Amino acid sequence: MTHTPEPTAPLKALPLQIVIVGAGFTGCCLAVQMVRTATVPLAITLIEPNSHLGRGLAYSTVDPDHRLNAPAYVHSMLPDDAFHFTSWCLNNQVLERDPEALWSDGGLYFRRSDFGLYIEDTLKQHADWPATGCTITHLQDKAVGLFNRDGRWRVTTGKGNDVAADRVFVTTGNPVPRLPATFDSELAAHPGVLENPLNNPRLNTIASQSRVLLVGSSLTALDVLATMLRQDHQGPIVVLSRHGLRPKQQAPIPEPLLKARTPEGIAALPGNILLGRILRPVPAYFLEHGQALTLRGMVKALRAKTKEVQKEGANWYAVFDDMRDALWQLWPQLPAQEKRRFLTKMRTWYDVHRFRTVPQSDQRVRSAEARGLIRFCVARLKSVSAVNADSHLEVVMREKGQGDDIRRPFDVVINCTGLDAVKGMQANPFLVAASDSGYIRRDACSLGFEVDAHCRAVNSEGVALHTLRVLGPPTVGSFGDPIGAMFIAAQIYRMLPEVQESFKVNSNLDDDQLLIFHTRVPLM
Repeated sequence: MTHTPEPTAPLKALPLQIVIVGAGFTGCCLAVQMVRTATVPLAITLIEPNSHLGRGLAYSTVDPDHRLNAPAYVHSMLPDDAFHFTSWCLNNQVLERDPEALWSDGGLYFRRSDFGLYIEDTLKQHADWPATGCTITHLQDKAVGLFNRDGRWRVTTGKGNDVAADRVFVTTGNPVPRLPATFDSELAAHPGVLENPLNNPRLNTIASQSRVLLVGSSLTALDVLATMLRQDHQGPIVVLSRHGLRPKQQAPIPEPLLKARTPEGIAALPGNILLGRILRPVPAYFLEHGQALTLRGMVKALRAKTKEVQKEGANWYAVFDDMRDALWQLWPQLPAQEKRRFLTKMRTWYDVHRFRTVPQSDQRVRSAEARGLIRFCVARLKSVSAVNADSHLEVVMREKGQGDDIRRPFDVVINCTGLDAVKGMQANPFLVAASDSGYIRRDACSLGFEVDAHCRAVNSEGVALHTLRVLGPPTVGSFGDPIGAMFIAAQIYRMLPEVQESFKVNSNLDDDQLLIFHTRVPLM
């Protein structure tokens, strides 16, 4: 008698091992979009030392006056659903707890801490995604090394973990601010110097009568000022900047988007309202000159179009936003010398138009300025020094229009100069190790790391590695402006189809490629 074996179920492919280094907005957004669009099962490990995910540098603040600097509909982890965050806020009664989020023009400017909660909550909802067989776990540790052995990656950590991966995604975000060269090097430890202006505990201990200098007049400076004003600071505050430029005010909220304050209003609006702008072709007027793209040509086109729309009664916002939204396509076409020229000649001008004010903070600061409590000063900072840790700080500056340097004493000096990418990368052992090993290399402007159009890391030999990708702020030198939630989410959205297609090629893994560490923490 012939024995007929019972039919067996086909073997399932073991999940590909995905490691994401860094779990701020970029890392969490990548994990969420990845599990939603996966073509094969993925076991995603987020390596992040913080216990709360999604915070990063921007959203770790707990200060109630630190708000998102753009309306709620600009913030979403799902770029094809611009109102995902707004809906989350409505479902969680955030506006009821924070009625000041609703500005007079109808815009919703929620607290950054609430956006951080949204990121973490959305990530937890996707931690076990049956539709695609994907999982997300958190390894609470700090990545310190990267190695490639026999075609597979291994990420080592500060606690001694050795994590194997088929793909590694570097999402280390923005570096912690560092003191500029005009400060004596030892001042980082001085009690009167705040190297990191987002350090809320330090801000909260500033004596109310202290003489305070803010170096830089960016959005970060507005955050610091908002905190100090809420604490009823009474001492003189000076805000110093070289050009005297301040962030521009927000554009008026488009009439259709005023509906996005109720579920019914959101349902009537297209979810891809912003993604469509970012993915569309470059507006023709930027390319009309018919020559190789130059910075001068871009500025000329921008000015000409602005004059044209102003004659028709419109404002500059729409034209500038055309350039901002297309910059990821325009920037790679610029020669390296043109990019460096932008950084030295035009970046400050671009930033004040690009990174606009939080209206709640701006109103408070301008009111204090009118009362004489805050003075904005156009000057060049020459040096900051202190005799000893207990002494006041001596600042040497030269104000615009003055021929001589002046010396002024301050009790507190706060660094609001912005991000120093080079110093920030040097302080990250994982990035240093990956760079020293030749797996990644600096971009031509030393703003971050070089990647190709699909965010594949370019190694020291100029080869793009399809199993190692870099996303978010570290790619600013390659794409020009991958900063801000919507633009990071869109960058991930553009990259993922090619990534997901590549996953199909090697989805059948053997047993020893499935490494699960007991230190991984399920998202619960």
